[in-house]
Amino acid sequence: MIVKITLATAVIAALPMAAASRCAPESPAGASSAGPACSPSSKTRASLNLNKEQADNAVAVIRVAADMGLPERATVIAIATTLQESDLDSSVVGDGGLAIGIFQQHPSWGRNRTDPAASAKRFYSRLVKVNRWQTRPLTEAAQAVQRSAYPNAYAKHETRAERIVAKLTTCTEAR
Repeated sequence: MIVKITLATAVIAALPMAAASRCAPESPAGASSAGPACSPSSKTRASLNLNKEQADNAVAVIRVAADMGLPERATVIAIATTLQESDLDSSVVGDGGLAIGIFQQHPSWGRNRTDPAASAKRFYSRLVKVNRWQTRPLTEAAQAVQRSAYPNAYAKHETRAERIVAKLTTCTEAR
């Protein structure tokens, strides 16, 4: 009887790991707590038309929202913003060399602008201060934070952002 209870306990304890197996764990040295919880599979990345860096950056943005207790809508706005600003590529430099990182943040946004988690936290911190951000059109909410020269450009990324968030949220829940 003791063996059966021990075996059952081991099986129950392994269930969360089985649920998390959709993503391969990553644990680079010095990784921040808001960094990618996992790296999505090549099949998942291909289905979203993302390379490994883009997918890892998206996971970092999604994970910061989860850590901050923000709803999915915030994450969709953030991912749509990064798709427009940099296509989730942290090496993009714009605006005469002033705007860097996945959100294309200027020096006034602070340090670590190329760190996806740090820049996502700054983006979300500003987003939640926008009046009615949860119910406003995505373009209005993103523009209120970003102040882009092309305020309506965010709209074309909303559907893709929703797909990315839906597929990659499992990675953030796996930690």
